[in-house]
Amino acid sequence: MKKISILKGIFSAVMYFLIAAIGALLVLMLFFGARLYSIQTGSMEPNYPVGTMIVVEPVEFDQLRKGDVITFVSGGMTVTHRLIDIDKDTRQLTTKGDNNNVADSSELSYDNVIGRVEFAIPYVGYLVLMLNTTFGKIMAGVVIAAIIGVLIIIKIYESGEDEEDDEDEDKEEGGDAQEHEDESVTKDKPDDKDEDKTQEQSEKA
Repeated sequence: MKKISILKGIFSAVMYFLIAAIGALLVLMLFFGARLYSIQTGSMEPNYPVGTMIVVEPVEFDQLRKGDVITFVSGGMTVTHRLIDIDKDTRQLTTKGDNNNVADSSELSYDNVIGRVEFAIPYVGYLVLMLNTTFGKIMAGVVIAAIIGVLIIIKIYESGEDEEDDEDEDKEEGGDAQEHEDESVTKDKPDDKDEDKTQEQSEKA
């Protein structure tokens, strides 16, 4: 039973963590304009390996600094590279992939910048790619519903166990009370031998 309780506790903790993580991402997206992307090439390795999920938030030009990792549109593609130079007069940016030997061939206009990478989670990007498809969204809904269903079942099971424990305790308390009552009756009941002695003394008298 202890092993089962431990496993249930671990499972519940993992499920609550996943729900909290999904909720946090939704808050970032809805209230802070954040976007989720997935690294699909090796140009940013080893810091951002393929399959890394990145959270990108909008950033003002004056807030950009050399060394920032930014996501932008270039040639009709969404790219995530590191910012290596900033021209404040023309608002042009120079970027480079960490794993590339040379900087990107064309300068980047700030107008094409989507935002700055705020944090990243390795390999979770595969999930982001899946969620961008209709099938992935359906599967995500099914998984979330299944998680909630399992948590409800666990709660119902735990409630049933608590009720059984309470019933067992009541039975034990009732048994103890009956034993004490029997002991009291035994102590109050007169001894047969004492009654015989009293009767003999009365006859002699």
